[in-house]
Amino acid sequence: MAYAVGQGGCLTRCDATAFPRGGLMGLSDRCTGAIPRIDTLCRTIVAECVKRGFQGVLADFETNPYSDRLSFLSRLSARLSARGMALYCPLSLPAEGAATRRKGPCRRGALLEETACRYGAERLALDLERVMMDFPLPCPSGCGTPLTREELLALREKHPSSVYFSRELMAKYFTYSAGNGTHFVLFDDAETLRQKVKLAQNLGIQTAFLMFPEISDLLPEL
Repeated sequence: MAYAVGQGGCLTRCDATAFPRGGLMGLSDRCTGAIPRIDTLCRTIVAECVKRGFQGVLADFETNPYSDRLSFLSRLSARLSARGMALYCPLSLPAEGAATRRKGPCRRGALLEETACRYGAERLALDLERVMMDFPLPCPSGCGTPLTREELLALREKHPSSVYFSRELMAKYFTYSAGNGTHFVLFDDAETLRQKVKLAQNLGIQTAFLMFPEISDLLPEL
């Protein structure tokens, strides 16, 4: 994720990053307001991809509210496709000709299957998040506390209870007592991530993304 659309619609690159080559251009959106010269920006991005040997662009534009982003991504997709390169964009911005990223799967893949039917499996890529969360019970809000790997390991050592697999949530879990309450800890490991990928493959989805900092300790197993 070394590149961004900066202020004024210019392509910027992180100064601390060595000149990358190969793979995909990770592109975030830091431009406040509409992009003034979309075609110029598209040409610049394609030229940088050719120069660096990128196979395409991964656009991380999920938090930007500006209405011209779908038009920009659709035009970028067309220019990349003409060069044999791909564009991956968020499901909230389903640009024409691009592959969209779906977070999940969950509930035995029901939401993922529904999305595949709506957009076509060939247009989807799986955006895998490694879940590690601690939920107090009861938890009406459904919001737990995110855990680091170290915090998860510390809980497992402090509360050596049995670990189970939830087919509904496609993740492992255990419970423990603290004070006057009970906690439910939901987490992924290499096995559950592989099962999610297999489920996506069975639906015809052939591409998945994982964030390296989240799964660096699982790389040998994955």
